[in-house]
Amino acid sequence: MDTEDTSGALPLGPLSRRRFLQATATATALAGVGTPAVAAASGTTTLSFTAATGGSATLDPSGDRLVAEVQNVLWSVPRQGGTAVPLTSPGLEPTRPQFSPDGSRLVVCAYRGGGFHLWTLRPDGSALKQLTDGPWDDRSPAWSPDGTRIAFASERGGDTVTGAPYRIWVVDVRTGGLTRLTGRPGQQGSGQNARWEDFDPAWSPDGERVLFVRAGVTATGTLRATTIASVAADGSGPVATERTDDSGAQLMTPAVSPAGRLAYLRTTASPAASCTLVVDGEAVAVQGDVLPAPPRWTDGERLLLTVDGHFRLVDPDAPGDGEEIPFIAALPVDRPRYRGKTYDFEATGTRPVRALHLPALSPDGRSVAFAALNALWTTGTTGGRKPGKVLQVPATRYVLAPVWTPDGTGLVYADDRDGLFAVRRRDLGSGEETVLAEGGRVFPALSPDGTRLACLDMSGNLVVRDLPDGTERVLAAPLGAGGMPGRPSWSPDGRYVALCDRNRLNQRFREGYNLIRVVDTTTGSAALHALAPHTSLSDRYDSGPVWSPDGRSMAVVVESALWLLPVRADGTPDGEPRRLTSEPADHPSWSADARTLLYLSAGRLRLLDVGSGRTRTVRVPLDHRRPRPADTVVHAGRFWDGTGTQVREDIDVVVRDGRITEVSPHRAGRPAARQVDASDRTVIPGLWDAHTHPWQTTYGGRQTVLQLAYGITTAVSLGGFAYEQARIREAVAAGELAGPRLLATGELLDGPRVAYSMGRAHRTREGLHRTLARAEALDWDFVKTYVRAPGWVMKEAADFGHERLGVRSGSHLCTPGVQLGQDLTTHLQATQRLEFGHATSATGRAFQDVREIYTSAGFHLVATPFTALALLGADPALADDPRVTALMPPWDTALVREQAGQPPTAAQLATLGREMDVYRGILAGGGLIALGTDQPLVPVGLHLHLALRALHRAGLSPAEALRTATLLPARVFGADADLGTLQEGKLEKWLEVSRRMRREGCCDL
Repeated sequence: MDTEDTSGALPLGPLSRRRFLQATATATALAGVGTPAVAAASGTTTLSFTAATGGSATLDPSGDRLVAEVQNVLWSVPRQGGTAVPLTSPGLEPTRPQFSPDGSRLVVCAYRGGGFHLWTLRPDGSALKQLTDGPWDDRSPAWSPDGTRIAFASERGGDTVTGAPYRIWVVDVRTGGLTRLTGRPGQQGSGQNARWEDFDPAWSPDGERVLFVRAGVTATGTLRATTIASVAADGSGPVATERTDDSGAQLMTPAVSPAGRLAYLRTTASPAASCTLVVDGEAVAVQGDVLPAPPRWTDGERLLLTVDGHFRLVDPDAPGDGEEIPFIAALPVDRPRYRGKTYDFEATGTRPVRALHLPALSPDGRSVAFAALNALWTTGTTGGRKPGKVLQVPATRYVLAPVWTPDGTGLVYADDRDGLFAVRRRDLGSGEETVLAEGGRVFPALSPDGTRLACLDMSGNLVVRDLPDGTERVLAAPLGAGGMPGRPSWSPDGRYVALCDRNRLNQRFREGYNLIRVVDTTTGSAALHALAPHTSLSDRYDSGPVWSPDGRSMAVVVESALWLLPVRADGTPDGEPRRLTSEPADHPSWSADARTLLYLSAGRLRLLDVGSGRTRTVRVPLDHRRPRPADTVVHAGRFWDGTGTQVREDIDVVVRDGRITEVSPHRAGRPAARQVDASDRTVIPGLWDAHTHPWQTTYGGRQTVLQLAYGITTAVSLGGFAYEQARIREAVAAGELAGPRLLATGELLDGPRVAYSMGRAHRTREGLHRTLARAEALDWDFVKTYVRAPGWVMKEAADFGHERLGVRSGSHLCTPGVQLGQDLTTHLQATQRLEFGHATSATGRAFQDVREIYTSAGFHLVATPFTALALLGADPALADDPRVTALMPPWDTALVREQAGQPPTAAQLATLGREMDVYRGILAGGGLIALGTDQPLVPVGLHLHLALRALHRAGLSPAEALRTATLLPARVFGADADLGTLQEGKLEKWLEVSRRMRREGCCDL
């Protein structure tokens, strides 16, 4: 297994920006925070595969043997079919194998170590050799006819800041020499009057030219891949157009036969998703679901395809049934065994507050303002006295991001008491408040002279408001999607505003780097700066840049440590960055004299003297107490306990000290402080939403209130900002925020490149250890890795979650996730690091290998059926529900109304049906599915009910559908001893189902 950090480690010394990536690996190891001293126990389970979802294959030129990639492993299969022999370990992560023309070697693209590169090996799996390396991705290898060169698509020649579009390159396998074929200076070719990407090369039979897909970038930033082009194999001359496809589909994976016939695949997106084989410009009627794997020409001008999860030889002139090469592959996987976490769902007594959210140091360095328990507080930096409460907001509202006025006499903050966030200034002496900006404004920052306000609007635009005259202008839009940019910070002269934003390296894949963006408020021009090549700031929340008041430097968080970057007056880097901490760091802020930095380190407030490097802890004695639940009797007209199909009538549920002590026929007069008359209702267990993202920065108090309003009593966060989630969990437990109990996690643990603002970038093991130290201090309930996290990050994160926290770990990737000890995937199919993943075909089908993973390995699935949104149009009255009209933010209300006015199409219902078929198959095979939504990407609360409808519509009984949002998620996350059913001894969390909900279908018990 590839579980090693391959970034290297160098001794500490003078640090150059060029060598930053290696030097950060030398941070002092954190005491007690490294790799778990004792690995989790494991048991070996053997998975048996007879199909390949997302797999690709190549046939030996002699025709004797097939080599195929099935679920992250290369396998050798006899030509006539039979037992597959593994050639590689899962840690290589190989894809798109191809035999050399003489059959002596294979080439693959592999992700080992955290980047895509070309590797060769012998057909027996020996002599594995890496051909390309470096920070840029190399993909889609193709042998030349004489076997001396390999063409590939690469980001080489790109730039960390300006981007790295894909171009076609060739490597000489004899010398390792690299030649760029497309995008050369002065080269002519179609589509070069705008941005474009070149990928998926293939050779002409004579080896003189290389064909490839050329995709133009539209005005909206999407790719339009409609052209097969070619270029001379030495890169000379212009790029020629070989074929243009006007079907409206996207082209991929061209292949040229020895006779010169051109084949390629073309795909269309959901809801009319398809993958079609095209040969010589004509669609070929292949029987079955063609998977988006490269077609390979073989003997007799037949094509090797992946169809319905099987490898099939097809004559394009008479496709018929073709010839399948069956296989059976046995994959042993070590599955973790560990002691699960004991959740703190009902503990009483006083608890210290863990989450001091977005702390800010006062100008004189003597006080700190922060948010906790849904209130604003201030505390001194010495003396350890109890903080003073500045403001408590109602339990249905949210307060965010306090900063000090330049004179230190007041605070500026954002809250949503009027619906959308507004920025307010509060005088600490008198308590008087002034509204500075309304209509959805967050992360306020006053200019040094106090006359202008910089903040972000709900779309992530950087807005600057002139306070004396009230004028406002959008200074800069975010560079891309995936969440808001970071908090703005002013230059001392008030001319520039700096913030963290993410570029996008190319349009084939959405990731990029978290960069420093400096905007000139006088001209509107902007500049982007990287701390070092191929380096991201840790996240786009509050990892800096924070401009020092003397203007000489910016504080940033990189690899979860605090760094200082010297800058010029305009924010341009002016020297090498200096690491200030070896301990974890978050949320830095300055004193006015630029001598002191405040930051959070694994739940502690820390003050650092920048000159001497000395640090000390600011003690904050702040506690909270969970309210004692009132003894309750619930009289249920109908009652379903979540365990079977029986619905009982006229039942009392007796609750003492928060736990169910009796479930029995109704008897009048039972004593209890609280009596709930649900005699005209059905009572069922409270619902889980097993995939949420706390997004209070835009939703404020609405998100948790909406969850409760739709009957969600337990929410699982699968990614967000660590301190904010810990804050929400504490505020809900203390009764200060209305919402469901929250299983919290932290950021999405990723590689150096990221997509979402909540992604946490890592290149070094030390950086990952610092991030995981935060996880332990904040008591995460889940550990999630993301799309670009290499195998060693996935493995270490899973081991840490199991051994140190006792919690589940997961990602988007069923493989290598199941092979690296993770517990689940957080979707069936979502963003992958491959062109297409291993979970579904282009049309949304999954085959035997996927079912095997989810039913035979103790590996679970969090289902997020986005396709269920179409069902809104089948019941337009849902848009008139007061939860939609009164509780949802205006953008979600508009979305619901728009969708409700569009009856679902046949294509949408067919797509939905295919997804539901996958879930039904996994459940029928004994797998566990926890239902989630990925809110707020979909309407909060409402979408869970649409997903339940979809499951019922697909054939699950009401009880079976409801268990995916009650008992099964409790089992998946190890909380079924307390939650998931309404049985004696369980915690009280129940949902009254009204007659309307029964009419809606999913709850018609």
